[in-house]
Amino acid sequence: MLKALIITSHIDHLEQVSIDFTSFDTIICADGGFLLAQKLGLVPDLLIGDYDSCDQPEDQDVIKLPMEKDMTDSEAAIDLAVSRGASHITVLGGLGGRFDHTMGNMGMLAKYCGKILHLAFVDGQNYVFMATPGTISVPKNAYRFLGLISYGDSAKGVTLRGVKYPLTDHCLTNTTTLGVSNEITEENAAITFSSGKLLIILSKDVSQ
Repeated sequence: MLKALIITSHIDHLEQVSIDFTSFDTIICADGGFLLAQKLGLVPDLLIGDYDSCDQPEDQDVIKLPMEKDMTDSEAAIDLAVSRGASHITVLGGLGGRFDHTMGNMGMLAKYCGKILHLAFVDGQNYVFMATPGTISVPKNAYRFLGLISYGDSAKGVTLRGVKYPLTDHCLTNTTTLGVSNEITEENAAITFSSGKLLIILSKDVSQ
């Protein structure tokens, strides 16, 4: 399983990011993500972007994209990682900042949901991924809150166990806040559903 880390140009609460960077086989920087990689002391294997948010680095392996294109640099970086065999991708950033970019990145989760083993967007406050029907086990972790949002009209048969607010065979629509701010109370939370797609959001409050 090839594991890829993609670093974007916007990462909320960078100082509170907790990731084992040594666990990745390859690091790709999307545009200005190169500057943040430098802050983190990381050396990327590849850079991709149109370089509208920073100067194009020299002496680096760079794929230069046109300024006017039909995708963001983040999407291009994810597509690149998949094309090179990555099946487990963590995108550092891509949440917060410009809301259209954040929502577009949720579309990236939908694009690859069920097609690769794992794709997640992470910053210093959130860990976000998407699941297809079945049972997902989420271990108790450093994030206090567990949120579920239906991506689409509804996710059916939602059953939650090992959490503060359990559910049984519930139809979770995308017009409710019912799924937010749950908490894992046992060693693992079990999330089961029969149809639809679920955004699974692990989050925590951050000190200002």
